[in-house]
Amino acid sequence: MMGNDVFLDVACRQLNCYGEEICGDDFRWDKIALGRRSIIVLSDGMGHGVKANILSTLTSTMLLNFIARHEDITRVADMILRMLPVCNVRKISYATFTIADVDNTTGEVTLVQHDNPPAILMRSSGPETLSWDTTRITRSTGQPLTLRSCRFRARPGDRLVMVSDGVTQSGQRTELYKFGWGGEALQQCVAYLCMANASITPADLALQVISKADMNDGHRPSDDMSCAVLHFRTPRRLMVISCPPSLSEENDRMADVVKQFDGEKIVCGYPVARILSERLALPMERDESATDPLVKPLYRISSFELVTEGMVVPNRVLDLLEHTANEPTGKGVAERFYRRLMRSDEIHFTIGLRHNVDAEPAAPDEFELRRNILRRIGSLLETRFGKKVTFDYF
Repeated sequence: MMGNDVFLDVACRQLNCYGEEICGDDFRWDKIALGRRSIIVLSDGMGHGVKANILSTLTSTMLLNFIARHEDITRVADMILRMLPVCNVRKISYATFTIADVDNTTGEVTLVQHDNPPAILMRSSGPETLSWDTTRITRSTGQPLTLRSCRFRARPGDRLVMVSDGVTQSGQRTELYKFGWGGEALQQCVAYLCMANASITPADLALQVISKADMNDGHRPSDDMSCAVLHFRTPRRLMVISCPPSLSEENDRMADVVKQFDGEKIVCGYPVARILSERLALPMERDESATDPLVKPLYRISSFELVTEGMVVPNRVLDLLEHTANEPTGKGVAERFYRRLMRSDEIHFTIGLRHNVDAEPAAPDEFELRRNILRRIGSLLETRFGKKVTFDYF
C-alpha cells in the first residue's frame, strides 16, 4: 500500500521446459517491515530441471532473507554473486536474478539484475526507458560479472514486467526467430496487450506473455519460462455489513458510514438490510433470479453488489475460504460473495452489536454467531490471502 491511493498487485506465471516435471526458475514475493516494503525476486537456474530449480531456489531464498534484514539491496546482490559458483564450461553464474525492492509507503522502486533480460516499465503513455547503472564485479578467480541497477518512483497505473531468458530466447528452436523473440519484441507485445485492455490484471498479462513465448517454441518450450508482473493501481475496496447496531440511535450513523464508503458493498442479513434501505431511501426488492434452494430469498438494493441471508451464506463463504484451493466456478450467492472478496484488496467489515432478544432463552444468539463467522472470515482473508482487513462495530 502506497499511502491510500496506490496498491501493489503482483502475479507470476511459469512454464516448465518441455519434458521436465519441475521449473528451473524460482519466484518469491514477500512483505516485510509490517507491510511497508515488498521484495520480489525472480531467479533463473542454469539449465533446467531439478538442478536448475535447486540453484534458483537457493539464490532467491538467500536474496530475500538478506534483503529482509534491511541490508542494502545492491550490496546483497554483490555478495550473492561472489558466492555463486561459475560454470567451468559456459563461464557464467549458476543462477541469474532480478530483484525489485518496493517501498510501499513512497512508491520508490529499486531494481537490481544479473544476466536476466532487462525489466520493462510500462506506463499509461507507453514503455518508459529505465536508466541503468552498471557495476563490474570481479571474483577471486578473476571472473568478471556485471550487476545492473536502477531506481524510479512508481505512478498509479505503472506495470513492471520481469522475465527469465526462456521468454526472450523463445522461437530459436523452431527458427521462428533466428536470435530468439528478443527484448524489443517482448516490449512491443506488452505494450499492445496493455493498450488493448487497460484493465488487464497482472495474472492475465503474465499468462499471455508466457502463452506467446510458448507458441514461439511450438508449444515445446526449450527452456523454463517465467513472467512476473507488478501493477501499481488504485486499490479495490469492499465493505461487508451485517447485524443491526446495538442501539437504534446508531442506525443513522451506520447508514452514513455505508453511504460515504468508496467501494463495493455487500449486506448480510435482512434486519440490517431493512435499516439501510429505510435510512438511505433505497427500495429493497426481492431478487427473483436467485435459484439456490439452500439460501433464503435474496434481495436487491441499488448501489449494493449483494444482499444476502445473514447466516448460511457467510458460513458457506467461510467453508470456501478454508477448503477451496482454486476459485470456485459455481454461480451461487456464496461463490459470488467469495469472488468479490478475492477481487478486493481492502475489506472493511461494518458490524452491529445488537443481541437477538427474540430468540429462545436456551438458543444461541444468532447475531453473535454471525459476528464470529465474519471475524473468522476476516482473519483468513488477512493471514492466508494477504488482504487488508479492518473492523468497525456499532
